[in-house]
Amino acid sequence: MKYIIGISAFYYESSVALIENGELKEFLKEESFTRIKGTSTFPKFCLEYIKMKYSLNSNNIDACVFYEKPLLSWSRLTYFSMLKPFKRWKINSQQFKAIWSNGLMFKKYLKNVFNLNSRKIFYSYHHVSHALTSVAYARYKQNYNSKDKLIIVADGVGDGETLSIFKMVKNNLERIYLDLYPNSLGLFYSTITDFLGFNINDGEFKVMGLSGYGNPIYKDFILENIISFDNNVKLNMDWFDFDKNPERSYSNKFFNYFGKQNLNLTSNSSNFQKASNIASSFQEVLEHILVQVTEWGIKKTGINDIYFSGGIAHNSRAMAKIANLNKVKNFTVPPSPGDSGAALGAANYGNFLINKKFLTKAPLFYSNNFYYPKSNISKNLFKKISKNFDAEKYILNLLVKGKIICVFNNGAETGPRALGNRSIICSAKLPQIVKKLNSKIKKRESFRPLSPMILEKNVTKYFYVKSKFNHNLQWMGLTLKSKKLTFKNYKSCVHVDGTSRVQVINDNQPFYNNILNKLEKLGHEMLINTSFNTAGEPIVFDYIDCYVSMKKMNIKYLFFDKNLYVKV
Repeated sequence: MKYIIGISAFYYESSVALIENGELKEFLKEESFTRIKGTSTFPKFCLEYIKMKYSLNSNNIDACVFYEKPLLSWSRLTYFSMLKPFKRWKINSQQFKAIWSNGLMFKKYLKNVFNLNSRKIFYSYHHVSHALTSVAYARYKQNYNSKDKLIIVADGVGDGETLSIFKMVKNNLERIYLDLYPNSLGLFYSTITDFLGFNINDGEFKVMGLSGYGNPIYKDFILENIISFDNNVKLNMDWFDFDKNPERSYSNKFFNYFGKQNLNLTSNSSNFQKASNIASSFQEVLEHILVQVTEWGIKKTGINDIYFSGGIAHNSRAMAKIANLNKVKNFTVPPSPGDSGAALGAANYGNFLINKKFLTKAPLFYSNNFYYPKSNISKNLFKKISKNFDAEKYILNLLVKGKIICVFNNGAETGPRALGNRSIICSAKLPQIVKKLNSKIKKRESFRPLSPMILEKNVTKYFYVKSKFNHNLQWMGLTLKSKKLTFKNYKSCVHVDGTSRVQVINDNQPFYNNILNKLEKLGHEMLINTSFNTAGEPIVFDYIDCYVSMKKMNIKYLFFDKNLYVKV
């Protein structure tokens, strides 16, 4: 057996991907082991896990690839900060302190786990890692074209780069566009995330949800004064502080114009509508510029098969905007387009170095069951109740009666979105239950919608779908516009802007395929699917996590290893 490892670390959601003989076998996040959401620490526990599971050693590892060029990243940002050393002294100080805890020390950290020969250690460009993450899902398309791809990567910053466009013909990857720090669409959006009182790298989802309640009344002003695109993205840095202050993204000018915000924002807040209008305006501007960038790339290359990656690609509403463009023939966004998923892209880069080819169909789930063998679910924590019953029939009965069920089944998902194996589910037809799950159990903000799960055969009945992007619906890659029937029967899963982030179920997930087919006969054609975790914590990783999480949320039922259990 020969192995290739990809690693993302030191920024957000450290992770590891493992390729075995040309096949992607594992995708792990360090937060699963540390239980610290979004941890950026070197993924030692992930590496120890795969080392033990696959008996990895210096002989059977062909390559270990870090997801960016740490010296390039550090030097570009430091050079920029040193241009105005007094004005940017806080950033300078942060940069020099980071030397001992960032990618510059990657080899040292790695050798504490694997004593690899330096010739087996490689570094990919940050945006190349993102690009190759998206390529790994190419073959999910119905009309897969292996020749010409236009890959757009947009994020905060990596290697000092913020926006790249690549042209890929066969295995030849050529960059045709580049924006550098501080002109960043990602940092533009994270600024409004910070301003509205949410955590950067985690609260962008909340801004997107909040935007649906507002009107984009500031859109024209923002495009005229704050950000523009004319063959390159350009920020007016008078409105920003992220280049000077690591503690605040927006400047005094920004604060004075948009006004003080309530940092405990809820739908009942006195300034909710104003905050919604601001969020809507920044969301619309983001979409507007992404459309310009995409159209520029298509015009430049003549390629209309679009792949999108980088942190901005988590914005499923923006992805829907691009996917629906008439000029776009096919559209793909990977399940984990951010820095965590870049470990997968780094491994893909390593696979090309060793095997001279790229992976184009990565699995959506991984069989990482090493830490929770079937025999270890404790009788002190859970009691099996489906011993003399068919668990599926039991679950159907519970769902129709409005019960909420946790699912911990088979391997974990790729990416941040639970796709059924680490999920909490209930019927989407019972609005009070959905509301209870969102606000009282998950304790999510009321302006954040929950996602529906639906059979592939029924999706066009309730949503507007196009074949050029429908493969992305297996991993909730973008939002869909809802039809009138959805508002009538399943209003609880429709956002205020009329969209839903839909997960489509097909034969690849037999459990849900069976459940939904049988629920359909009982008048319930959709399930609500949300991640199996409490607010602020990572998705569950073993049965102990299941118990603790269920205890906090006061949920009774757990589907585990084809059986139904109740929490003791």
